[in-house]
Amino acid sequence: MKTPENDVMLTPGIPMPPWLREMESAFADRLLSGDEAKMRFVIEIALENVRHETGGPFAAAIFDLASDRLTAVGVNSVVPACQSWAHAEMTAFSRAQHKLKRVSLKGCMLVTSCEPCAMCSGATPWSGVEKVLYGASRAMAEKVGFDEGYKGELWREEFERRGIRVTGPLLEEESFAPFELYVQKNGRIY
Repeated sequence: MKTPENDVMLTPGIPMPPWLREMESAFADRLLSGDEAKMRFVIEIALENVRHETGGPFAAAIFDLASDRLTAVGVNSVVPACQSWAHAEMTAFSRAQHKLKRVSLKGCMLVTSCEPCAMCSGATPWSGVEKVLYGASRAMAEKVGFDEGYKGELWREEFERRGIRVTGPLLEEESFAPFELYVQKNGRIY
């Protein structure tokens, strides 16, 4: 849908940090097979987001299930974008949908450095992903002060009922490293 140039945007775009664009580009043609390799990749993105001070200690990526190839990455951009919805999973969904030019991410998996919060869990079934792999548990995010919200005790079962396989927590201690670094750097807890 084309809009006149003088139309106001519903919400401003969130720029992709240059370091993240380079990382996504560098891994675009690489095969990351196995859950641990994908998780370590996402943990490294979360660490870089904290190191570069471009957002919170969360990262996510969308991978093609059939080929294990990276589709898109996302990072938590809540504070720099002044957008409460700009969680890593949400920006990864948005980036992948934009790149693939489709709403449904059927045939894809979400790999996220932390168990999805209430908002991101709500968006996951609508994204179309068929698998969710997460690192740190919500308890680890809450341990440093993040509010993960209530998403129901049976969220995993509900995902499975909808055909979304869930694996996690995976590499939980490694997944906590971005949180530790964020706290050391006095990152804003929101």
